[in-house]
Amino acid sequence: NNIENNNENNIENNIENNNENNIENNIENNNMDVDNEEVSSLYTDRLKKLKRILVDGLDVDLILNFLFKKCKSDNSILKSIKQVTDNKGSMLHNGLVVAHAYMNAGTTWDVFLRENLDWLGKASNWAKFTAVGSVGVVHKGQVHQSMQLLQPYLPVAGRSASPYSEAGALYALGLIHASKGGSGDSATITYISDALRNSGNNEVVQHGACLGIGLAAMATGNEMLYNELRQILFTDSAVAGEGAALGIGLILLGQSDSLLAQTSITDLLNYAHDTSHEKIIRGLGLGIAMLVYGKEESADMLIEQLSRDRDSIIRYGAMFAIAMAYCGTSDNNAVKKLLHVAVSDVNDDVRRAAVMSIGFVMFKSSDIVPKLVTLLAESFNPHVRYGAALAIGIACAGTANKDATDLLYGMLNDQVDFVKQGVYMSLALVLMETSEERTSVVRKFRDHLMMVINDKYQSGIAKSGAIIAHGILDAGGRNVVMSMQSRSGVVKMGAAVGCMLWLQYWYWYPLMLTLSLSFTPTVMIGLNDNFDMPTTFTAKCNAPPSVFSYPKIEEKKDNEKKFVATAILSTTAKAKAREARKEAKKHGGPTSPNSGKIPLSRQTSMSSDVGESPDKTLPDAPSLQRVYSNMSTTSYLSLEERVDDKQKEEDKKEIKKEKEPTSFMLSNPCRVTPAQVKYITTVTESNKYIPIHHIQNKDKKNKQAPTGIIMLSPTNPNENMNDEEVIKVEVIALGAGGVEEEVIKVEVIALGAGGVEEE
Repeated sequence: NNIENNNENNIENNIENNNENNIENNIENNNMDVDNEEVSSLYTDRLKKLKRILVDGLDVDLILNFLFKKCKSDNSILKSIKQVTDNKGSMLHNGLVVAHAYMNAGTTWDVFLRENLDWLGKASNWAKFTAVGSVGVVHKGQVHQSMQLLQPYLPVAGRSASPYSEAGALYALGLIHASKGGSGDSATITYISDALRNSGNNEVVQHGACLGIGLAAMATGNEMLYNELRQILFTDSAVAGEGAALGIGLILLGQSDSLLAQTSITDLLNYAHDTSHEKIIRGLGLGIAMLVYGKEESADMLIEQLSRDRDSIIRYGAMFAIAMAYCGTSDNNAVKKLLHVAVSDVNDDVRRAAVMSIGFVMFKSSDIVPKLVTLLAESFNPHVRYGAALAIGIACAGTANKDATDLLYGMLNDQVDFVKQGVYMSLALVLMETSEERTSVVRKFRDHLMMVINDKYQSGIAKSGAIIAHGILDAGGRNVVMSMQSRSGVVKMGAAVGCMLWLQYWYWYPLMLTLSLSFTPTVMIGLNDNFDMPTTFTAKCNAPPSVFSYPKIEEKKDNEKKFVATAILSTTAKAKAREARKEAKKHGGPTSPNSGKIPLSRQTSMSSDVGESPDKTLPDAPSLQRVYSNMSTTSYLSLEERVDDKQKEEDKKEIKKEKEPTSFMLSNPCRVTPAQVKYITTVTESNKYIPIHHIQNKDKKNKQAPTGIIMLSPTNPNENMNDEEVIKVEVIALGAGGVEEEVIKVEVIALGAGGVEEE
């Protein structure tokens, strides 16, 4: 019995234990499945966010939204320039088109063009190419809708409206997708390369397609695209060959040590010596300069070979090769070499290029550049003076450096027109995003530009420089600055090359549009973990609001004719007195010269002319009186008016001006200029968020506020942030310029408001 009982108990215990173990194992397995699902969903969410940043272009969408909603460009400036320059030549027309492109770069605001389509239609040939290409600058970053935007101009099989507009549209596609096209296999690059193959022998379309491919596939090193451009280059067509040479340089940008570049450099140099077209030689020189970007000492052998060439155009390219290889390094040997060429070369173009290249090499040491080129700015050679002005503008862009502004302001009245053109654009670069409170030069410079534009005796070159300077001053809706380095000090490849190509407008005006590649938005955009912009995040600027405010948009004054007082001289009064005496004789009045009496009827009529009462006599020399006329100049002889003026001045003194605050708050998102960064603090007591930058750098002494696109972390992690108001990133509709109010109505969307986002 004992044995049987023990066996039964053991069996029961085993069964119970097995059941318990199975239940526990099942529970654990189920829990693990739940954990795996949670981990999988979290992993998927993170992958989606990473894809949104790296592939979908979240940063591009954020900047596009900011520039669209915060655009402060003043179209009244463009309208006033248009009235003065209308029907005055294609140079001024082209200059205004470029100025509009700069002024609205990246904002998608093209209201001025849509309101003046007849005026825009006056562009012909290469001016039409530039006009259509400027659309790419205005819509820079509109990568998702670029094809739809340019559809009316793009080439279509079996139909060709104008080769210049088609080429301009391909150029515009390249500007929109510059540095954003991927590894050479994106849909845009494929489309442009197909257009190049289908262009036949049309060198205009080939030129636009080559530039478009180079910009969209910048620095990809795609061998297939290189071979296509090489075929166009060897057709020996001047226009198409120049575009192909520049396109090759852009595709192989900074890759001189690659196998493809090593074999191509020899071919390009040999062809530069064989061809007779200066445009192709210049394009090849600049293309080789782009190949050695950032290579420093490893490019010295090639630079030495180019700079000793007999052909001055190849030596011209050698100067920009130094600029690209040593960009932002402040290398002493590179500066010595450039200064030596600037004073010794026999060709003016080479000397001009050498001085301009100093700005590229030294732009990180911008304070030194004005002192370095002071003597060159006083040179007898106008090409050297022009180069010195551009070097200062490139190196000191957006800094409002006092030495730079003083030197350039003194060159505004240079005797040579193209020097004045360069000075206008350089000073505009230096004064970008500078308010009148920071320096009084801004107001004087703007007035000087308008004076030059309105002066009929100024040349077209000087006027076009003044018009383009207006566009640079207000570039990007007054929210961008020309900069060749990131906020952390890294040289930006696309910006440096864009600025270098911009300088080639001297030979080819359409390259003016490449300056937009160096425009850097000056923004501070705070994002939470869902990539939305919380409105509760603010920043404090410890400076008066006027120091970093936008320029005021000037209201147009009515040009109504006002009646102004005029003085009656004594000779006029005597003449009237003689006429009055003659009238008195006719009516039987006294004729004695000593009697100045006039009949009562005549006294009444005279009193209405002269302003006296009827019972007074008219003396021979009456005192100065006031009458009102449209034709006269202003007179301030009235005692009553002087009393009124004094009273007004006293009234003005009595009105006390409100004291300007010493600090102000910035909302999210906002503009933060480079000079403003040191006054910004983002850690305030009222903020519910803190930049992750501050959390990671707690122990560091440098507490400078981060700018650009910054990630935020809640100050209280346990607080529920789901119900706060945020600004979501929106897709900017085509042609949205002018319907800003409708967009702003839906820009603030509460989290959790399902279904509202689509509306």
